[in-house]
Amino acid sequence: MTVDADTTHMSRSPFVAGVLARVPLATLFALIAIANVLAAFGDGTGSMLHHLLSATLWALFAVMVVIRPVPIHRSGNVVGIAVAVSAQLAFLLVGLVTGETGSGPAVAIGNALLFAGLVFAVVSVAVLGRCFGVLPDVRGLVTRGPYRFVRHPLYLGELVALLGVVIGADRWWLALPVWLAGLVLQLLRTGYEEESLRTVFPEYREYAARTKRLIPGLV
Repeated sequence: MTVDADTTHMSRSPFVAGVLARVPLATLFALIAIANVLAAFGDGTGSMLHHLLSATLWALFAVMVVIRPVPIHRSGNVVGIAVAVSAQLAFLLVGLVTGETGSGPAVAIGNALLFAGLVFAVVSVAVLGRCFGVLPDVRGLVTRGPYRFVRHPLYLGELVALLGVVIGADRWWLALPVWLAGLVLQLLRTGYEEESLRTVFPEYREYAARTKRLIPGLV
């Protein structure tokens, strides 16, 4: 998902162009959001909140796919595209291999991370706005909000949330390798995205020099 956006760099292409091509992806995201809403009312209060936050995140993805402009730069890097898709699939797979919720303090820690990660991800995608994307295409450069500190806060939120899922899972030993694979793919993904951003925005190098890729003060 590409890094932020400034409206001065937005594509001026008509909104109507290419809308039909966005429908399948937007529909997929919307269906995942609906599934989370339905799941929210079949679980306890804590799980309900997590499902509703997840539904909000996926609903935002669906909306942004529809309203986003045509990229001002499309990445033709086949490996970069494959990495982006693989990273997304790896994170979806984490939820499928966790099994039942575990027990003890690990569940409380996992729930706290899940909540914090989802909230941060929702805020990040709201700030990212119409520059949201799955592939390493460029729609603009945003440096406000959480993007002032890290270049990929949406990914950070997703990683934290899914780590919470892993920690609180009964089969954490099975989910953890999948999460680690997703982490590696996500780091590779950011590299391809940043390569595209440097191609379009000369100021990106200065922005990258004063921020961290994922974790403020560390990475």
